[in-house]
Amino acid sequence: MSKIFFTSDHHFGYKNIIKFCNRPFADLESMNETMIAKCNKRVGEEDEVYHLGDFALCSPVKLNKILDQLNG
Repeated sequence: MSKIFFTSDHHFGYKNIIKFCNRPFADLESMNETMIAKCNKRVGEEDEVYHLGDFALCSPVKLNKILDQLNG
């Protein structure tokens, strides 16, 4: 049975969010990779995910690479 998730404020691709929010990452790549792994640990491939805002700040090409890695 699939699940439904609501989330917001991932800020994928936004390097300055690490500093602004004191996120525990050395760089943007490690932040994106860690958040993708944590999301996928919880969200299954058939689940529905609603991102309510501030999903990403990056080029469409980078955005699609992130979306392709996420379950849901």
